[in-house]
Amino acid sequence: MCGIFGWVKFSGLLTPDQVESSRQATLTLVHRGPDGSGEWLGETVFMGHQRLSIIDLSDAASQPFQDDNGRYVLAFNGEIYNYLELRQELEAKGWRFRTRSDTEVLLYVLAQWGTQGLLRLDGMFAGALHDRKTGRHLLFRDPLGQKPLYFHVYEEGLVYASELRALLNLPQFAWRLDRQAFRRFLTHSYYPWDTTPVVDIEKLLPGCLIEIEGGTVTRHRWWDSVPGADPLDLGMDEAVAEFERLFDRSCALCMRSDVPVGVFLSGGLDSSLVLDGCHAIAPDVQAFSVSMAEQDFDESSKAVVAAVHVGGRHNVITLDQAALLESFTALMDILDEPHGDPGYVNTFFLSRESRSQITVAVAGDGADELLCGYAPFKGLPVASLLERIPAAAIGLGRRAADILPGSDSYLTLQFKALSFLQAFPSTRMNRHGLWLSTLHPTDLARLMPKAEAGFFDPMRECGAFDVAGELRSHAASCSPAQQMLYYYQKVFLPEFVCHHTDRAAMLHSLEVRSPFLSTRLFELVNQLPDRVKLQGSDLKRVLRETLRRRGFPPAVTEQPKQGFTFPIARWLKGHLRGMVDDLADVEAVTSGEVSAPVLQHLVDQHLAGRRNNYRIIYCLIVFKAWRKRYPGLDFA
Repeated sequence: MCGIFGWVKFSGLLTPDQVESSRQATLTLVHRGPDGSGEWLGETVFMGHQRLSIIDLSDAASQPFQDDNGRYVLAFNGEIYNYLELRQELEAKGWRFRTRSDTEVLLYVLAQWGTQGLLRLDGMFAGALHDRKTGRHLLFRDPLGQKPLYFHVYEEGLVYASELRALLNLPQFAWRLDRQAFRRFLTHSYYPWDTTPVVDIEKLLPGCLIEIEGGTVTRHRWWDSVPGADPLDLGMDEAVAEFERLFDRSCALCMRSDVPVGVFLSGGLDSSLVLDGCHAIAPDVQAFSVSMAEQDFDESSKAVVAAVHVGGRHNVITLDQAALLESFTALMDILDEPHGDPGYVNTFFLSRESRSQITVAVAGDGADELLCGYAPFKGLPVASLLERIPAAAIGLGRRAADILPGSDSYLTLQFKALSFLQAFPSTRMNRHGLWLSTLHPTDLARLMPKAEAGFFDPMRECGAFDVAGELRSHAASCSPAQQMLYYYQKVFLPEFVCHHTDRAAMLHSLEVRSPFLSTRLFELVNQLPDRVKLQGSDLKRVLRETLRRRGFPPAVTEQPKQGFTFPIARWLKGHLRGMVDDLADVEAVTSGEVSAPVLQHLVDQHLAGRRNNYRIIYCLIVFKAWRKRYPGLDFA
C-alpha cells in the first residue's frame, strides 16, 4: 500500500521546476507510504513513490522498481495477493527474481503478458508502467476500484496521482472547481463515477487502463462483470459450496503479509464471516471493534457474540463523544476530497486506534454490493407497482409520509419512506441514484437554482442522476435486482465505500483488505440466480446460510443491516450545531450555487425534528471544511 505520482510530457522535456513540483507532490502522499520514498526521472517522465512496506520489507523491493535490464519502470499502490502463484508460473517461463516482493511479480506479469496480464491478478492496485524502449506509459486500476488514481490530460502531457491533493499541489496548473460535479456531489453525497471537484481532473474508472504513446492517450476497459450474464442455475447447497470455496481462498490470500494483520469486526454478517475465514488461517488473529455511547448506533454487543463464537483475541475500543468529535475535527482538517458519509469518521477513528498493533486490517467491504445487502433491494416488488401509479398519487404518498413523526434515530420509518418515494417517477436506472439521493429532485432544484433547467429531472438521461450512462446498455436485459447490483458495483462501491475506507485508513498508514472484493468471487456471484441472493425481504441469503452452516447463532445470522456510522442527525442539533450555524455563508462558499434561504428552511425542518435532512446539511459542512484548505480554488 503506497502512494504514487507521475508526470508524462508529450512534447518537450521536463523542466527543472516541473521536476521539483513533482517531488513536492509526491511528498504530499507520505501518509500513504511513510516507510520510504523513491523516484525515477527520465527526460520526459517523472515517477514518484511513497512506500508502506507490507511484503518483502527490504530496500531491494523499493519503488519505482526496474527490471534487471532497465527497460521497465513500475510504480504502484496496493497489493497483489496471488503473487506467489504468479511467481511460480513466471519462474517456469524463465523469469528470475531478485526480491520476494509482489512488486517484482507485477512487473514481470506485465512484461510477459502485456495488459492481458492484469486479468491474472487477484488484489487491489493502481499503478503505472513505463517502457523505456518504446516510450509507452501505462496507467491501470483494479477491477473494483479499491485503489484510487486521479489524472489530468493537458496539451503538453499528463499528470497523475493516488490522491487529489498531490495534483492540487502543482503550481503549474490553474485549477478551477467544477459546477456540474459539485451539483452531483450534493445530489449523491460523493463524487460518483469519474468525476472530481476540479475541472479536467478525472478518476480512472475501475477495471480500466490508459495507454500513452507518441502523445496519444487511449483508454480501455480491461475487466467487467455484469450480473445475470452467463447465468449458473445453482440451488442453495451448490451456491453455498462454491461461495465458501472462493471466499475461503480469498481470506487465505488476504492474510499474506510480512507485518501484523487484524480484522475489523462490527458484528454484522459480513465482518463476522471475515473473522471466521481469517481465524481459520491464523488462529491468533486479533479482532478490533468499536463501542459507542449511543445505543441505537452501537453494535459492540453483536461483535462480542461473533468474537466469542469464532474465538481469538478481541479488542473493543470505546468511541465516546469526545473522541468522536476530535476524530471528526481532525478528519475535516485533512480531507482529500469532499465525501458525505459520516461512517468515514468511524473508520478514521478505528484505523488510528488499531494502527499501533497492526499494519494491515481485513474488513467486510463489498458484501452488500455483491449479495444484495441494501434496503432498496427489499423495495423492488413495491417498485414494480409504483412504476404504474400516477405521479399525483406518489405525491400524496409523500405528503402522508411527511406526517409521520420525524426522528434523528437510525433509519426511521419517515426517513425510509421519503427516501424510497423520492425515486418515483423516474427511469429505472436513475432510480438507484434517487434512492440514495440526499433530497427529493424538486428540493434539489430549489436548493441549486443556477442549475440548467431539467438538470434534476429524474426522467432525464443526462442529468444529475444519470451518472453512468453506459450502464443502461450493459444492463438492459438484466432483472431489476441485477440492474441495481450493477449500479452499486460500478458506481457506489468504488467511490463511496472503497473511497472512504482507503482514505480513512491510509491517513494512518494502514492497509485495509476485503476478501469479498475478489474478482473471482464477483464473477461467480454475479452468475448466481437472484433467488440465492434475495427473496422478498430476505437479503444476502447465501451469506446468511453460510454463517448458519458454520454454527453462528441467530443473534448474528438473523440480524438486520446496520451501517457503521455515528448519530450525525442528532449531533447536528448539538455537538455540531456551530458548524450548522456557520453555513449562513453558504452562498459565498458555493459561489451562489446554493440558495441560503432554501438551505435555512431545510435546516429549520431538521432542527425542529420535522424531517431528517442530515445528508444535505452534512455534505455542505464537509464541502466548506474542504474548501477552506484550498482558498485559491474558485468555481469555473
